[in-house]
Amino acid sequence: MMKLKDWVTLGNLLCGFASVIALFHHEFKLASYLILFGYVFDALDGVVARLTKQFNKFGGELDALCDFITYSIAPSYLIYYAFYHHAGYPLWAAVFIGFVPTAAGAVRAARYNVRRAEFPGFFIGLPRTAFALLVIALLNSSLFNYLGRYVSEYLYLIPLGMVLVITWFLLSLKPFVGHHDHDWGGWIIFGMWWFLLSLPVGLLGGWLLFDDPGLVFDALLFDLIVYTCLADFVIPKDKLTAVRAYVKEWDAMGD
Repeated sequence: MMKLKDWVTLGNLLCGFASVIALFHHEFKLASYLILFGYVFDALDGVVARLTKQFNKFGGELDALCDFITYSIAPSYLIYYAFYHHAGYPLWAAVFIGFVPTAAGAVRAARYNVRRAEFPGFFIGLPRTAFALLVIALLNSSLFNYLGRYVSEYLYLIPLGMVLVITWFLLSLKPFVGHHDHDWGGWIIFGMWWFLLSLPVGLLGGWLLFDDPGLVFDALLFDLIVYTCLADFVIPKDKLTAVRAYVKEWDAMGD
């Protein structure tokens, strides 16, 4: 029987599905915002589960399937659309670029369905949420929409390289800071609060000051680049050593 938290989880799925439909009508910005709204539902279902004490295996499986649609399939369509319609890449190239993250997401899901990799306070591999938010931030950023369009079309190679790098992070066994099962302090807590507050502040600030709420994507891109590239420098060395040892042992066990 569906529980309240499961209906909230379906809100995440609805946003991912609607994002793809929006692209059929050439509503790229709307499609991007819908993935952002999907993240809100994804965060809320955990809150609802804790408040109502509704935890079960079905909910976890449903959440994983919905995440695959919203954080792998929908962003891949956005990538295809951006490189085909905005960057002017050939159809075959745009399709291939869009396919790579979908394939990576499917492989990652299959890997962890066989054997979970879990360590308190960390994600193993770039979280799917961070991947999806990085994609929409990058494709709506000044970097993508200004450099390639107004300076030189060859500069579209920069966001292309970034897509490939974050896709590799998605498939990798690199540990990333997480918010589950660990009480972080110091710079990590500061970074988490900064991220949570920068989204509404960036959205409202861009809208009220510059009449462009889309500036939130530049703020989001900055936040997530810091997260993916610099977070290791503020993780306590003993924690980083422990999680790397766990990953090495997990990988050695094979399938």
